[in-house]
Amino acid sequence: MNPFDSLLLVGRQDMEQIKKGQQEILLRLERLETGSAQHTNAISPYLTALEFMKAVRIRRWKFNQLIIRGKIRIIKKRRKIYVPRGEVERYFKEVNE
Repeated sequence: MNPFDSLLLVGRQDMEQIKKGQQEILLRLERLETGSAQHTNAISPYLTALEFMKAVRIRRWKFNQLIIRGKIRIIKKRRKIYVPRGEVERYFKEVNE
């Protein structure tokens, strides 16, 4: 199959409209990319239980023991457990004492 089997003529005005449309698409994509980058840069004041455990390198059993003993503060939202970010630093300060 020869790539030159068909030829398509496009008028100058039509070509300009196509270019404008493509430029508009590119602008919108750039806005989406910068918008999503701004959302990912926003840091939540809370960590999930799993994120906390990874940060302090403990397992679930130790995490539960810390909660029971009141060594870390948590916030329960439905079935999810959140830990304020400051608890990571506080955990390490208390361990060293």
